[in-house]
Amino acid sequence: MSIGLRKPLPGVVLVLVLLGFGLTVDRSPRALWSAVLFLVFAGCLFVLSRGIKRSGWRLRDALAGGVVAAVASLLAVLLLVTTPSVVARPWQDWQTWNWGTGRSVYAFNWLQNYPQLLDPANNALVMRVESSSPSYWRANALDNFTGSAWITSQAFLLRLTPERNGETRVYSIPPDEPTPAGRAVTETFAIQSVYTNYLFAGGDPQAVVIDQSIALRMNDMRSLRVSQELGPTLSYSLTAVIPELVPAAFVGLGSNYPRDVGAYLTLPFSRVADIAGPDKAATWRNSMADSDIGGSEWLQLYALNQQIVGDATDPYDVTLRIERYLRRSYEYSLGPPPSQYSSPYAAFLFDTHSGYCQHFAGAMALLLRYNGIPSRVAVGFATGEESGPGVYLVSRNNAHAWVEAYFPTMGWVAFDPTPGRSIPNPGASSTSPSFINPFIDTGPSGSGTVATEPPRGSLPEEGPTAGQTPAGRNEGWLSGATWVPWLVGLVVIVTGWPAVRGLWRRRRLHRGPLDQRLQASIALLRQDLSDFGAPASAALTFEEVLQRVEAHLGLKPDLALVARADAVLFGGRGARSQDLERAESLRREVRARLRRRHGWLRTAFAWYGARRGRKA
Repeated sequence: MSIGLRKPLPGVVLVLVLLGFGLTVDRSPRALWSAVLFLVFAGCLFVLSRGIKRSGWRLRDALAGGVVAAVASLLAVLLLVTTPSVVARPWQDWQTWNWGTGRSVYAFNWLQNYPQLLDPANNALVMRVESSSPSYWRANALDNFTGSAWITSQAFLLRLTPERNGETRVYSIPPDEPTPAGRAVTETFAIQSVYTNYLFAGGDPQAVVIDQSIALRMNDMRSLRVSQELGPTLSYSLTAVIPELVPAAFVGLGSNYPRDVGAYLTLPFSRVADIAGPDKAATWRNSMADSDIGGSEWLQLYALNQQIVGDATDPYDVTLRIERYLRRSYEYSLGPPPSQYSSPYAAFLFDTHSGYCQHFAGAMALLLRYNGIPSRVAVGFATGEESGPGVYLVSRNNAHAWVEAYFPTMGWVAFDPTPGRSIPNPGASSTSPSFINPFIDTGPSGSGTVATEPPRGSLPEEGPTAGQTPAGRNEGWLSGATWVPWLVGLVVIVTGWPAVRGLWRRRRLHRGPLDQRLQASIALLRQDLSDFGAPASAALTFEEVLQRVEAHLGLKPDLALVARADAVLFGGRGARSQDLERAESLRREVRARLRRRHGWLRTAFAWYGARRGRKA
């Protein structure tokens, strides 16, 4: 459109904006064929826009055009295959860049995809936690499943009132009913380079001690939040109860859930218990075919659930089977393959069988609710690296999502379906230390009574290992080259400025009446002479300008052109197209002689509008 309207400058600016976006934040995988097809159409556009005006083509014009087109296409293809227009991973994410403090500062959004948080090339320290017991450091929970995403629907209605204790403030937190059995510990959080609205907690929080007054609120999911984000550094202590549970205590608890827990059973489609009739599979398919949430994507859910759960009826047995099935049958990857499913959880369960912690946790919570077990997705950080007794260094790549399920008389209990992760405390999860399965496992999720998880010290990080992309491909040196976007931007500015400047100066040559375009051509001739140190002010007539050209370059003036210009500028005559062509031909010849006389260094200064002295 820019070329068709003879306004190339907006087109150049638009391309540069899109290029800058692609080099920083565009993470969507693209197909190469569409980019190549665009190049073909763009080449045709250039050929037609110029070729229509030509009465004939000379051989050298065709050869030169072909060479330029081939080189430009090659460079464009090389650019396309090295930027996120084709590959999904950008060089840098500008949202994580630090503008002046010398350190990376992040603002975590717990609803975004975890590949935006996890980056092996930038495994920056997020916080230092001191605690006598390891834990997952929880920020919030997601309680509402829309069919394509887990989101938080609960407001933070309970405002906590502090009590002064010297220079500190103590925020007491009402106890939860019921609270899983465990032991009280004191946790100290030293957050670095993070802006957050949430206070992290390991276990069930009891009290917060902080050296500043904050508007601290809590929701029904025991999450702590402030309205105005804190950071990038923050220190506080927290008293919490770390659960220490015995798996056998969960057997036979039944499903007599309190009324307020019923909200954690809602789904955008029916649950197993809601399916009536002798052929439940057929009834399920018929009901989903008429669903408003893309029910055709969930037709396989009933069959998959039957495969996982089998004949289990105890809620705890069902929970363990789902957890182990996902860990053993699905692959962890930060770059799952593309899918035709619109819901990422349907794609994970039925198509790709590959995903990251968000997929695993969301899928398990979905299957639990489908079987009538209250559940939600917890988000925060995994334990981190133990740097000393009771000291844990939590990095950006420890960002994690797991599952909380509700059991009568026990309350909310953590489970982790993501391969390579383990709940760090004794508990009900099959990943907990020294877990013993109280059921004789004959279901499809595996057999045996003792979990066979790897030792905690050998667990892999949530993100891929260094030197690997999320999909497991070898990652090039560009992934860690933080200077590349700045270098590209500098090159674009340095190389693009002369072109932009030239386009701006020639903008009046291609629009308006012919007499105005002729005046623009003469004005450009004066500017070209001034750029090379041969001033030709507006006070000089066109004939006097040409006399200076003759004296400076030895080019004899075109007296016929002078007469026509005077007739147009001062005699009221109308300009002709050949007048403009002769003026432009003269200007091009003057520029060529100026370059030959002054050399490429002075020419480069002239391109950028920098004048190195003046000559009369």
